[in-house]
Amino acid sequence: MRKQLFTIVLTLFAAAWAVGAAAGDGGPAPGPVLGWGGVLAPSHAVRYVTFPSGRDTVVAAVRVDGGRIARWRIVRAAFGIPSVAYDGTTEGVSRDGRTLVLSSWTPQPSPGIVTRFAVLSTANFGLRKVVALRGSFSFDALSPDGSILYVIQYLSSPDPIRYRVRAVDLASGRLDPGQIVDKREPDEQMNGQPVSRAWSRDGGWAFTLYSRNGEPPFVHALDTRNRAARCIDLPWRVRPEAVWTVRLGLSPDGRYIVVRQKGKRLALIDAATFAVSAFRRPAA
Repeated sequence: MRKQLFTIVLTLFAAAWAVGAAAGDGGPAPGPVLGWGGVLAPSHAVRYVTFPSGRDTVVAAVRVDGGRIARWRIVRAAFGIPSVAYDGTTEGVSRDGRTLVLSSWTPQPSPGIVTRFAVLSTANFGLRKVVALRGSFSFDALSPDGSILYVIQYLSSPDPIRYRVRAVDLASGRLDPGQIVDKREPDEQMNGQPVSRAWSRDGGWAFTLYSRNGEPPFVHALDTRNRAARCIDLPWRVRPEAVWTVRLGLSPDGRYIVVRQKGKRLALIDAATFAVSAFRRPAA
């Protein structure tokens, strides 16, 4: 029986690799990923990958060196590895390496919709909890110790890319009241699509570049330890569509978020003060 299931896992791996990433239902989030590279563990020793199995999901730890399946498990219901930006960035593993969160597909905002997140132990893929949130949500980030799940809540409004950032206490599985906002601009409405992501060296801050229709892009800085955020406006006055060729990274010393377009540096953002410097005009 075990040998048969192992063969099934390999078959599903091949099938999922062939079909590639699974997109969401047309919402602003990229949607969870099946097959492909999954998400890399902080140790860089394994990748966590999900495969469909009827109405359920196979989650596996695949060794980076050699590609052997180290362990796997079937999780009831359909889940995938969260994708957090359209540059292909995947996440779901806490920085301490102990927690893996899988996401259901992000539905369009509508009455009665429920979004689910499966919280697993990376040691044996034991299911700790399934968090069910009423409404349309997507995975955003995890705190370094895996105690706080950050989600994007999409609002039922004429604007399909309007959203809120919310926090979920994984001990209780409940949404915190209110939303995560930049306290300097508490009334500013958030909207946009995630283009690229980078993390601070200590894993406490998630930096996400957002595109906005016809408006300059911005970087959303999320303090995953303290449920706080800053919005960093870029002095981008022309060619807003060029943001789709822009990527975020971290400088070798960890002091700056580097904004690059096709390998060329556009700007530096101080990771401590969030000041933008050395901005260059983006190419078409």
